[in-house]
Amino acid sequence: MSNSLPQNAVNTLEQLQGKFPGYRRAHAKGEFYEATFIPNGNAIPYTTAPHLQQEPVAATVRFSNSPPDPSAADFLSPAKGMAIHFHQPDGSISHQVCTTVPMFVTKDPKTFIDMLKILGSHKTGIHSVDLGLGVAKLLTTFPEHKNTLLTLKEQLKQPPISYAALNYYPIHAFFLVNAEGKRQSIKYEWHPLKDEKSPSILDNIHLSKNYLHEDLEKRVEKGSVGFELYIRIGEDTDPTDDPTDKWPSDRQKILVGRLTINKKVLPTESLLFDPTIVGEGIDLSEDPILHFRHDAYAVSFDRRNKEDEKTP
Repeated sequence: MSNSLPQNAVNTLEQLQGKFPGYRRAHAKGEFYEATFIPNGNAIPYTTAPHLQQEPVAATVRFSNSPPDPSAADFLSPAKGMAIHFHQPDGSISHQVCTTVPMFVTKDPKTFIDMLKILGSHKTGIHSVDLGLGVAKLLTTFPEHKNTLLTLKEQLKQPPISYAALNYYPIHAFFLVNAEGKRQSIKYEWHPLKDEKSPSILDNIHLSKNYLHEDLEKRVEKGSVGFELYIRIGEDTDPTDDPTDKWPSDRQKILVGRLTINKKVLPTESLLFDPTIVGEGIDLSEDPILHFRHDAYAVSFDRRNKEDEKTP
């Protein structure tokens, strides 16, 4: 992959809503939590991954909004994020980087950058983007990505009630590798333990701009936040290189563990969540967007760390 593409992507994100030194170039606004993941052993036939066996695993979890602006109001962010850093029993690490949209907007990194530029052309202020107009323009320009764009538009219209009530998807296909070396394509899904419906947007007009973070902190204090991790088993006809393809809904779905959010922790913004860091027993797919994210995240990580070093 050309080194210019990751650099170009980060440059475009900085132009989208402005540059915010020391913060991530996307999903800038986030809160960190200490968590415990308890696997149930159902993944053992498919993988040797330490965190998917039967022993509890400590985890660091970050819930976030999608914009580059760390002050963005929670209800204006069309997609939310949950990133998990598994602290595996053998000392290694494994990451999952998830969003509330189950597929990516394109399978081509250059097209993704072009989409960001279109969004950036619909500014209403120095740090404000009219996402409604931007998504409408994207639908006209990229009709082949209609399903994903309409999902984004729907999430913008319907703000969620809580981070704790959302489904999260790592988007890409991965391969689990078992003790015999057999590879099985899968996709992950996280589902909340409590199924709550989001209120209408009218119910959210007077909410705090930080209502999702405030709500999550209160729920965690009550010990009521948890998610179940499922894997969907891919078949030979399911593409592993196209993050715009959700796979058919009838694919076998297996519950492999439960994540419990324990307590809020001090910001650890220096922590890099990289979707290509997966550890033993898991192989990356050939998905070009997955590998592009690794390079783009590295550019963002390097820039914000250098900015932090200059901060008095």
